Amino acid sequence: MEIPYSVRLSFFDFWKGLFKGTLFIQKRLRGHLKEQQKNWPKKQQYSQGYFYQGLEELGITGLKPTGFRFKQYAIDEELKGADVLDIGSNCGFVSAYCSRLAKSVTAVELNPFLNKVAKDTARYLKRDNIEFIESDFSVFATDKKFDVVLSFSNHHTIDGNLNMGFENYMKRLVSFLKPGGYLLFESHNVFGPGAGNVGDDGDMDEKIKIMNTYFAIERYRMVNCYMRHMVDDVDKLFIVARLVDNPPKTEFRLEQAIRRYHY
Repeated sequence: MEIPYSVRLSFFDFWKGLFKGTLFIQKRLRGHLKEQQKNWPKKQQYSQGYFYQGLEELGITGLKPTGFRFKQYAIDEELKGADVLDIGSNCGFVSAYCSRLAKSVTAVELNPFLNKVAKDTARYLKRDNIEFIESDFSVFATDKKFDVVLSFSNHHTIDGNLNMGFENYMKRLVSFLKPGGYLLFESHNVFGPGAGNVGDDGDMDEKIKIMNTYFAIERYRMVNCYMRHMVDDVDKLFIVARLVDNPPKTEFRLEQAIRRYHY
């Protein structure tokens, strides 16, 4: 019988936590995930009760290790000194990672149990420049404008909580950005048929045209998924785009982009 990946990764985390001295905070954060399993709709939970994101500082691997992801993204320059909006911040590990470089991070997440993980993580790491907001992004409101918006596979969430259509989503992102601000965007499955189903970004050619209405596409590349052998995940398209007036048109072909693993 195959051991569930959540059990295998928890075992790895134990030894990493023992080495790093982070077993206490790991245990505390897992307690919030156990609360989630009991008190949050099953269809809105990810990762078999394990951490969807990882954070190397805590010895937590996660299904998507944050440091591994950001090495591929190569966006440190965009984050330095920036006011950052993290959409669908999950357990806050990406926000915590960005807070090392950013001036401030505003993390928006609907799930209260994941927000508990995020707040305890920030407190443990002494990151006091992160604000956690429990909200559905479709109704989230603020007067603050941001230098950077993170949209990592969140434009149409697989739990069904967010689905406003891609153009409406782009318009909403624009409303939170300062002129010249950056959209850092990770796709869902660009190998899908493009039929409009949840998690299907096989129609990225059309979505890029919509994005390009508002944003100059500065660079893009495919990024590798981490645990292909453990979970049903695929490589993603990552885009760095900048909000400008009259953005230059980008010639984009998904069939070519899926073979591009560098900027």
